[in-house]
Amino acid sequence: MITLTPVVERWFADCPFWPAEQTGFTVAVPRTPTSQQVGAVVWALIGRAVTADDVSITAANAAEAIDGYLACADEDYAPGGLRVRDGDVVIDPGCCVGLDEWRDWLRVIDGAVIDLGHDPDPLIEHRGPVIRVWKDCGQRSFGQVPGPDEPHVDVPRHVLPNLLGAVQQDLAGFLTALRPWVQGIRADLADPLVAAVDRRLQISAPLGI
Repeated sequence: MITLTPVVERWFADCPFWPAEQTGFTVAVPRTPTSQQVGAVVWALIGRAVTADDVSITAANAAEAIDGYLACADEDYAPGGLRVRDGDVVIDPGCCVGLDEWRDWLRVIDGAVIDLGHDPDPLIEHRGPVIRVWKDCGQRSFGQVPGPDEPHVDVPRHVLPNLLGAVQQDLAGFLTALRPWVQGIRADLADPLVAAVDRRLQISAPLGI
């Protein structure tokens, strides 16, 4: 079964302000997250905003950490993207792309090739009715074509709109869980944080498909 899952890169430092699920390098954004999963995603989103160049934490408490994120410009990206999975093949986004760019996948429906990041350099290739996503093309010489046995996922073009609709539902479900989680820290921060995450990750606007 082919799935697209929104993920963010885990901030390298453990969260000192609230319980957060310990994960690998990437943190999935579940549709119905537990409190610790919400904490892990929030820390992945805001950790950079409250970490100095010497990697010390600049916020004194949870409310200050959230305020630090709210003070950032909306253009401050969220490292991550969409994880592509089919059975045992799992393709995570590379670095230097963000979950805030997940709607770029809408252009893939019409034949665009979007940047999925580098290291491990996933790659999109259009093959008629199928969109092939290669797991790792970073070690190839310029112009070298991946072999058919190398890890990849073939996404039927006609199912991509439904997959992206499911991604939006995942993100919307996270927003629903985010509000009471923030209220448990400080009630007046709930609306601003939910609005900022919604806006920066481009969650609620219609997909137009």
